[in-house]
Amino acid sequence: MPAALGLTTYRANNNIKSILLLLAFPGLLLALLGGIFFVFGLFAVRSPDRFAAIDPFQGLGIQSVLGTGTPADLALSAIVAWWPIVFGIAAVWILIGYFFNDAIIHMATGAKPVSRAEAPQLYNLLEILCISRGLKTPPLYIIDTDVMNAYASGIDERSYAITVTRGLLDQLNSDEIEAVLAHELTHIIDRDCRLLIVTIVFTGMLSFLAQMSWRGLRIASFSRGRSRGGGAVIVMMIVAAIALVIGYVLALMLRLALSRRRELLADAGSVDITKNPDALISALLKISKNADVPHVPSEVRQMFIENPPSAFDFGGLFATHPPIAQRIRVLEELGGRVPDAANPIAAPSTEPVKSPAMPPGTKSPWS
Repeated sequence: MPAALGLTTYRANNNIKSILLLLAFPGLLLALLGGIFFVFGLFAVRSPDRFAAIDPFQGLGIQSVLGTGTPADLALSAIVAWWPIVFGIAAVWILIGYFFNDAIIHMATGAKPVSRAEAPQLYNLLEILCISRGLKTPPLYIIDTDVMNAYASGIDERSYAITVTRGLLDQLNSDEIEAVLAHELTHIIDRDCRLLIVTIVFTGMLSFLAQMSWRGLRIASFSRGRSRGGGAVIVMMIVAAIALVIGYVLALMLRLALSRRRELLADAGSVDITKNPDALISALLKISKNADVPHVPSEVRQMFIENPPSAFDFGGLFATHPPIAQRIRVLEELGGRVPDAANPIAAPSTEPVKSPAMPPGTKSPWS
């Protein structure tokens, strides 16, 4: 069943995309640097105040490459002068992402590790799924919130992990939780989480640089706004604002490059592992009623099993996930049923899960 969806090719493409993004990272940083200095050069040449009399090459301490003194010359000269620094920053950032991606992601979501002793049934479910695919069981994390959601993270066996929310454990039954775990495990198998983390590291760097420039220049504008150098500060603030816009556009372009098909394939992978499409359909219907995690950065929310579209997605153009209705239709087809547009499946019960062997007042086995 999943083979018909091209999973082998899809996994290979994810690996290629991750490598290409890492290779393109320093190049895009250089392009961003050149764009900033090109705009800076335009203002330096055309500004009517005293700032126009300042030689930008001399002021910035860089040597002209073309000898024309134009904005394009300034941009190219800045790239030639500072490319080693840019490459060094990119390398350090990538290394930080590689070694600390798990800590960064869990810190952003507020996830805490849970041991096998604390959640034996949850670990048993995941372990059985991993054994069926010959995988090492990744550690589990829990986010203490009533929201129902889950995500997989990590770039290799050292950092792979699956995280679920407390609300998901309280509201889903055993079969539904198993289906969600299988969905997240498929993201690990398909290398989706690796590609997403590379993208988060990528866009995070662009956003970080632009925001730091903007904040620094805002502080400078307050302290120097009344001085003779105020014009230069205003120009630099405009340049930083342009850099912020460029970084945001690049982040949107990267989001578009990530196929929403990954969620459909992870759904299919869950069905292939559990042989139970109804469980995942039921889980998605429950999750869709309370899936929003506003405290998590938007770049990280794209990793969740469900990420409701925001007002900035322009009618779904920049949505990170397919609509739930579409995912349910695909799951029904995988289950061999003809989808019913009016009522694809009866809404499941939202009764909290309790273990039959659990005495009253005892801690839930999913904790």
